[in-house]
Amino acid sequence: MWFDAGFLLLALDDGGVMENRFKEDRRLGTLIACVSLLIEAIARRDRWQIARAATGPLLEELLAGHYDDKFVTGDRPDHPGLQGVPIAVADDRVAIVVGSVPTDAEPRPIQVTAVLVARDCPRRWLVAALDFDMVADNDFQRQVQFGTFSEDMDLAVIAAHGTLDNEAAEIDWDDPTVVLRESESGTVTVADIVTELAKWDRSAWAWLAAERVTLSGHYLRAKHPELVREYPHH
Repeated sequence: MWFDAGFLLLALDDGGVMENRFKEDRRLGTLIACVSLLIEAIARRDRWQIARAATGPLLEELLAGHYDDKFVTGDRPDHPGLQGVPIAVADDRVAIVVGSVPTDAEPRPIQVTAVLVARDCPRRWLVAALDFDMVADNDFQRQVQFGTFSEDMDLAVIAAHGTLDNEAAEIDWDDPTVVLRESESGTVTVADIVTELAKWDRSAWAWLAAERVTLSGHYLRAKHPELVREYPHH
């Protein structure tokens, strides 16, 4: 298989335990975080974040809801992400992260074998698979080997699934008079959000939409779906 030839560089220690040969590699934290954020997005049904973190056949499956009953948060506001210290291996273009995820939907933690593929300029990672069955599939292996997860194909999948953020889509952002929030300190309208957003540097828009900590983030998710594929330069 494609990961037999110098890629899946795992070794057993004297106690028969799988050793992570890349545990000192600074990429490890980035890879684990990428998988954890995607799993949390699935649990929250956050389709915007799913589109931001996934690629290939997995992207289509997630936007279609095929994993909706797999990762469930229950009453928890946040998903705990990957459990323990996952095994992670990587070269410059492909990575594998192996771990488990505790969930209310299953009595035991769900085992996760995530395959990530790198995108350049800026360098970032997208998750192309979340289970071992896909990893072992010959067709999928060829897709990874030959780098067939194209940006245009991802964008076509995203566009075909329509609205990515149902909560943001419920608001008429084209009407500046729509009231978004009322409090003792005053009323916030769509016009106020547009004015506030103008104060931000354009390079921050993708972050605002991804974090959605302000009403500006909701506006950007509704009006600028192209931000899904924009990332900070680093």
